[in-house]
Amino acid sequence: MRFPPKALIKKIVRTVRKNGGVVLANEVTTGIGRTGKWFGYQHYEIEPDMVAIGKGIGNGYPVSAAIVSRDIASELQESSFGYMQGHQNDPLGAVVVREVIQTILDENLIERAQKNGVIFHAQLKSLVNGKVITGIRGRGLMFAIDLASKKTTSEIYDKLIEHGYIVCNRGSFLRIDPPFTITEKQFSKFVDTLSFIVASIESVT
Repeated sequence: MRFPPKALIKKIVRTVRKNGGVVLANEVTTGIGRTGKWFGYQHYEIEPDMVAIGKGIGNGYPVSAAIVSRDIASELQESSFGYMQGHQNDPLGAVVVREVIQTILDENLIERAQKNGVIFHAQLKSLVNGKVITGIRGRGLMFAIDLASKKTTSEIYDKLIEHGYIVCNRGSFLRIDPPFTITEKQFSKFVDTLSFIVASIESVT
């Protein structure tokens, strides 16, 4: 949930390639529209040599994919490289992936994630008070709520569960990855609930 400067990433890529290396983008979490683009690396205007994809590509079904450039594919064909995994060439997984991609395209879910991400980020940012919530980080439908302490994080996490919301407790912050189909009304209700919890904590402290 940290977003380094574009210039830094592009310089790293240039340095790696200058020294004969290849660039691998780990898009298991950030890929398939989570950041408002198909892949997170697209925010940096780079072209990786390999891309690792998982999670979102199956929409809950356990499947992953590895994408390589034509140059890398040619190198692999000419080498003795071998690959095995438990569900290799799983036709069900392939069908699931195809349907997920088609649904994303048909329902414009990536554009929706980008648009709603801006709105939701602003809603969350309105809760920053410096005492309980110290900052908001986010891109697309991927957010982090920075909190004053680990104790505060755990307290808010527990209270959100009591209200029916499951988020990720990362110690010093809460991570939120809402579904692409979430509506502004639904997210606003979450923000209102979070605001109520924060206010109750402030009143005690």
